[in-house]
Amino acid sequence: MEEGAVTWRRRSGDIPLGRAIDWAYGNDVNQSDYGVVEYSNSDVAPYGTIQYADGSEGQISRSASAFDGEKVKRVGTMSQDLVGMVLATVATVTYTDGTTLTNMVEASNCTVHGDSGGPLFSGETALGINSGGSYADQPCGDSDSQADRSSFYEPVDEVLSWEGLQVYWATDDLSLPAAPPHQRRCSGRREAVSEP
Repeated sequence: MEEGAVTWRRRSGDIPLGRAIDWAYGNDVNQSDYGVVEYSNSDVAPYGTIQYADGSEGQISRSASAFDGEKVKRVGTMSQDLVGMVLATVATVTYTDGTTLTNMVEASNCTVHGDSGGPLFSGETALGINSGGSYADQPCGDSDSQADRSSFYEPVDEVLSWEGLQVYWATDDLSLPAAPPHQRRCSGRREAVSEP
């Protein structure tokens, strides 16, 4: 991890959430791309949901490893692509800055600059954290697969295991234990890619 604390903010309203406590971008033994943010703002409840472009939300209640051919959706800050499938579960990608990442999930979903860190999911299951994609400087269709596009994701199960984390599940069931006061969130962060 680089020196110094980085404050993480919710884009909507520029609300501080907490600080980045760990991250990697090809500089770790696993050649991965992710970040972990520890929530420290007691005025903000941790989320167990993803937010679609229209403002509606979808529940994420678990994580799993992706499998070849699995139907998946992707949501990012700048675009969404709700029609896609897993192309490979052990992909290697080399970005235009020369960084090579291994053991990534490759999906047919389109992604653009600014979508990094968004989820790859199927139903209520988190599968990956967006790292980047091919032709990320060109627009995506919001619901149509584009044959020449692909995107790459850090497998979320691996990050959860490495960091000792679990998926946060939002619930109205008051009999379930409350979230820890310093809930942590995983996030990716890379946009441009050139395939090897």
